[in-house]
Amino acid sequence: MTKPFFSLLRMACLLIAAANAHADKCIGFIPSGGGDSFWRGVHSGAAEAGKVLGYEVYFRGPHEENLAAIQSTVLEMVKQRGCKAVVISPGSSDIGREVREMAKNGIPVIYVDRSLGEQAAAGSVGTDNYKAGQLAGEAMARNLNGKGAVLLMRMRRGWQTTDQRENGFVEAATRKGLQVIEGGHVGGVFGEAYARASAAMASHKGQFQGVFAPNEVSSMGVLSALREQRIAGQVAYIGFDVTDQLLDGLQNGTVAGLIVQAAHAIGYQAVEMAVAALNNRLPARRRVMVNAFYLTKNNMDSYVP
Repeated sequence: MTKPFFSLLRMACLLIAAANAHADKCIGFIPSGGGDSFWRGVHSGAAEAGKVLGYEVYFRGPHEENLAAIQSTVLEMVKQRGCKAVVISPGSSDIGREVREMAKNGIPVIYVDRSLGEQAAAGSVGTDNYKAGQLAGEAMARNLNGKGAVLLMRMRRGWQTTDQRENGFVEAATRKGLQVIEGGHVGGVFGEAYARASAAMASHKGQFQGVFAPNEVSSMGVLSALREQRIAGQVAYIGFDVTDQLLDGLQNGTVAGLIVQAAHAIGYQAVEMAVAALNNRLPARRRVMVNAFYLTKNNMDSYVP
C-alpha cells in the first residue's frame, strides 16, 4: 500500500471517531483542503453565523487538495451526526452523486468556494474568481507600466477556482499590454509548487519582469522559488491569499501585492444560505459572488483577517 493510502485511512479513522455525537441543530461544513489561511477565515465566518442563527457548525475536511477523497467519509459522518444541511467545497465531480442523494432525502446542500453546477444544490457562494484574476492582471500591468512579460504559474489543470483566476489574469494582463509566459502547472502541494516554480524561473531566466500565482499554496511555493533563484524583489510578484510569510513579503518588498478573498464573509453567507434553505426561504439555486480586493504595502494596515 502506498503512503497516500495510509494517510487517507488514518485520517478517515480519526474523523469517524470524532463523529459519535449527534446534534439536533447542526450544519455540516466540508472544505476542500489546501489554503489553510483562507479556510480559517471561512471557518471563523461560518462559526459566527452558526452562533447568531442557533446552529452548530460541524467543520471537517482534508488538509490538502490532493486528499479530496476523504470528503465522502466526512459526508457520512455529517449524516450520522444528524446535520440538517451541508455546505461543501467539492474536491471532485464524484461529490455530485452524493449531493443529489442528499437533496432527495431533504438535506439542502450549499456549494462554497467552487461549484459543480449541480441542479440539486440549493445554492452557492464564493469569490468571483475570474474577476479576481482580472484584478491581478490589471495590478500587474500598473506595476510594469503596461509593458514587459509576466510568468504565469498555474496551479492544477481542471481546477475550477484557479482556472478562472488564471484565465482572468491572462485576459486583463494581455489587454493592458503585457506578454504572458506560461510557466506550467505547479500543483497543489507546497514542495512540488516550489520545485516546479523554481525550474520554470530558471528555464525563463531574464525573460520576465513579473510573476503571478493563483492560490495560497502556489503563492508560497513561488515566493520560495524567487528566493532560490535570487530574484526576489527584482521582479513584480503578485500572489493570491494571505499568510504571515506573504505579508512579510509585502512589508520587505519581495511581494508587490496580494489578491485577498473575503473569507469570513464567504463562510458567514454560506451558513446563512444553508439555514435559509432549511426554512424554505432561499430562492432556487441562489448564487452569491463575492469580490476579492488587492492588498499592497500601502494599504496592508487596513487588512483584518
